[in-house]
Amino acid sequence: MIPTSSTDALFETAHCLNCQAVLSGPFCAHCGQKKAARIGGRTVRKEAWERFRWFEWTTLRGALRVLLQPGTMAREYVLGRRKDHPHPLTLLCLAIGLLLIVLGHTDYLRPTLPSEEAQRMYALVTAYSKWSFSLGAVAALASMWIVFRRRGYNAAELLALALYCQAMFIALQMLNQLPLVLAGTPALLQWHKAWSPWYMTALQTAMLMVALRQFFQVDLPQEGWRLLVAGGLFAALKWQATHWYARGVVELVLWQMGR
Repeated sequence: MIPTSSTDALFETAHCLNCQAVLSGPFCAHCGQKKAARIGGRTVRKEAWERFRWFEWTTLRGALRVLLQPGTMAREYVLGRRKDHPHPLTLLCLAIGLLLIVLGHTDYLRPTLPSEEAQRMYALVTAYSKWSFSLGAVAALASMWIVFRRRGYNAAELLALALYCQAMFIALQMLNQLPLVLAGTPALLQWHKAWSPWYMTALQTAMLMVALRQFFQVDLPQEGWRLLVAGGLFAALKWQATHWYARGVVELVLWQMGR
């Protein structure tokens, strides 16, 4: 039977939560998965360290699946099926690395700079902007905590879902860059920079609601409104966080430049 929520009692079972075989030791004799423990802050750090392998097959397979089933993947991972799913931090780091390669190929983040001072300022902005990739996960975690916090999942378990969602957002960004990779022109690049923040926010919001429905198994007729509220909160929080972050980076760079 597939569990419906995460509880301490779920992880005290004598059965493997990946394949349901009876456990006779710390590892399952049937599928090889280690006996799963409920996700907490210590568990996240430990498993991230143990499973941080960039090119595991499970990571590559998860990178493909996360586009269609981010919520299902997160649900299975949180409820004990760890062997067949990449750690969310591993998947997120892989996605960020691939996105940076794509952005570097398209020169998406390289402006035309008139002076050496402007080049120095751009280098500082780029250095401080690396953490901007986490803003989507922060907004997703905040929105799902506000709307779904009474569903029996703790903050670390919801964080796993948020990280899977952020990996999905980055995968969507890579797909969004494909026209620039295949037929990049200055005019297309300008159009893309002007409009992609708008339609990508709408797409990410829709995909977040899909992920939340998969993870929490939401009954649309009765609780579809929760998905709409969570989606609206996510879009507003992400937009505002991006604005504050960009403003903070600019102020910090100007201060360092002595302006």
